[in-house]
Amino acid sequence: MMKPLMLVAAAVFAVAAMPATAVAQADHLMLKDSPKTELTLTEPLAVANTVLKPGTYKFQCRVFAGGKTFLVVTVAQTGKEVVRTPCVRETLDSRIANSSFWTTIGANGHRTLTRVGIEGESVTHRLLDVN
Repeated sequence: MMKPLMLVAAAVFAVAAMPATAVAQADHLMLKDSPKTELTLTEPLAVANTVLKPGTYKFQCRVFAGGKTFLVVTVAQTGKEVVRTPCVRETLDSRIANSSFWTTIGANGHRTLTRVGIEGESVTHRLLDVN
């Protein structure tokens, strides 16, 4: 009688621990670097204090010490970092089908990046220092 009781108790404990494990795994996934996505600009685009010239760039949300997230933009051909700016991840209801970015147009007519969506993710990366 003792062995079946212990087996049932172990099974109940395992089932009770599963939701906490699932939540911990979901939180852990949020602390990983996003995949890189390549986007081609046909006109200048301001990202933080840097204006990107038309060309092809790679965008990635990276996690650095202390869990801080930054959007890192590199030149696609050379891999040279051209800008790094703080961002936050905002959860969506579904996965992004195609990588894209959101911009605003200032009074001067220049575009400023506000958010990036990377194909396959269920979050967008919103820039924090956009005025």
